[in-house]
Amino acid sequence: MNQISTKENSRKSFERKPYGRKTMDRPQLDRTKEAKSTIISLEDGDYFMGDCKILRKAKPGPTIFVVSDGYGSIDAVTKDSPYEVDDIVLVQGPVSERAGRLQIEIEIMHKSDADFSSIISEKSKPVRTHFSISSQRFDKMKEKFVKIAQRIRRAILESQPIMIRHHADADGIISGMCIEHACRAFMEKIGANPDHNLYRSPSKAPFYDTGDVLRDIGLVKRLEDFGQKKPIVLVLDNGSTPEDVFGMKALKMLGIEIIVVDHHNPVVLKDGLTAVCPYVALHLNPYMYGMDGQTCAGMLCYELGRMIWEEFDKPMMPAVAAISDRCTIPETDAYITNSGKDRETLGKMGVAIDFLAYHFRFDPGKGVFEEVFQKPELVGMINDQVRKGVETQLQSTLPYLRTQEIDGVIVSWIDLEKYTLRFTYPTAGKVIGLIHDQVALGKETTPVISLGCVSDMIIIRATKPILPVHKIIENLQKTMPEANVDGGGHECAGTIKFVSAHMGAVLDNIREQIRQLKYMEKE
Repeated sequence: MNQISTKENSRKSFERKPYGRKTMDRPQLDRTKEAKSTIISLEDGDYFMGDCKILRKAKPGPTIFVVSDGYGSIDAVTKDSPYEVDDIVLVQGPVSERAGRLQIEIEIMHKSDADFSSIISEKSKPVRTHFSISSQRFDKMKEKFVKIAQRIRRAILESQPIMIRHHADADGIISGMCIEHACRAFMEKIGANPDHNLYRSPSKAPFYDTGDVLRDIGLVKRLEDFGQKKPIVLVLDNGSTPEDVFGMKALKMLGIEIIVVDHHNPVVLKDGLTAVCPYVALHLNPYMYGMDGQTCAGMLCYELGRMIWEEFDKPMMPAVAAISDRCTIPETDAYITNSGKDRETLGKMGVAIDFLAYHFRFDPGKGVFEEVFQKPELVGMINDQVRKGVETQLQSTLPYLRTQEIDGVIVSWIDLEKYTLRFTYPTAGKVIGLIHDQVALGKETTPVISLGCVSDMIIIRATKPILPVHKIIENLQKTMPEANVDGGGHECAGTIKFVSAHMGAVLDNIREQIRQLKYMEKE
């Protein structure tokens, strides 16, 4: 009983008396009249007095807090303190610079009744909510844009780490960069440290692969070991299909919040909800609003980045993403106009990003992708190298391409496993795209479907959505359950995976599906 009383008296005493400096027993000058109450305005030599929320607490040794007043954050140092993360406190003390960063040397700290939640809620609202171009597509999704931007801004204000996981192609890389650059700038503005709170990683698979999920969980655990909050995970240009469910489920089970921004066909869509919706906090996908995948993730994330940080403006990024993902909607032309560059130049930038992404593999390529937008000579050099690779791959494949007209539809197929060079760029997936472009040349009015066979999968490219990829997959799953067919993509581009022994039967089935379309009769 005496021990409990002693602890209570100690805490009360702590809240009454200033502490943390050896001079506390000497008469102090009253600096409260000149005190500043907003962290964002502090400079070396100032005196701070204001209500704050504790975002982080680090020990042993001197207790180092990261505190926020809702407008900025700063380190605050004292000898010891009973207060913990998420406590609302009044902090008072002089400001000094240490190792290039400002910190408050706490003289007085005690509980505060300030309504900090409303302060953070107000500050997290995006300052800029209009889009950079006129778009009915974006207007339909505006409410979700604002919600996601506000949630990300709140995470930054509360010093909650942000993990960005994106697809490793030009569209995915640009999606990740848009969000990363906007978050970094906002963090730096309010005094947060992006090196401790912002992480970006690419995914080679066209879905949130189990390996990526486990790597992300490992990073979450390391962050928690260092006293940081559980991060918020952003999955970009990925994350909408049934293949993503396991990863989303695993993260949710561990109490990790997920936001998905994607434009791929979710395959499962009922009442505007996808298969992953039960496991994610927020999900932005044009398909959920009755649209198609032509609004690529780079476009979506660029507009989102502008809402996260009102000074973020890099108009070349969405233009490159749109061209790289073959988006043919009016928004693409609007972004090209805003970029100040021509379509050919922007297309070459996309090729350079794709090339770098292939060689970086699982590395985020920090600082290197940015060079593509700043150094035309680098873009030219990479494109020269890619051109040589393209010529070699086409030389190896075109003689072995088989083409057949099925009821008015041109169908081509090739065994990429046999006739392409492996472990080099362009990859098999890119090669079938190049072959498809060659076959489709001059056939603007005729549907062209190209099939690239690789061991246990077929890569599909098409000029018209007469037989969407997800429909092909559904039909294969019904008629060939023994092949364990899976996959996904867009209407005119995607991948079908299956047990490799069924390659011949799957090819025959796809050709039969095309025949059953009776395209000539419909025309």
